[in-house]
Amino acid sequence: MYTFNVPKMSCGGCVNTIKKAIMHLDHNAVVEVDLASRKVNVKSDNSEEAITEAMSDAGYKPM
Repeated sequence: MYTFNVPKMSCGGCVNTIKKAIMHLDHNAVVEVDLASRKVNVKSDNSEEAITEAMSDAGYKPM
């Protein structure tokens, strides 16, 4: 499982965009988002780099 800090994530729309980007990359990914702490947990067979790229392409660069 990977954990990402996403400082630009600030609303439900952001959460949906991030989830869609990750699920587009891996339909079987498990994505848990905590908006209050701005953390995204992802369980996926894809690499951390691939997930980071998918989120960045959606406009939410993880730190």
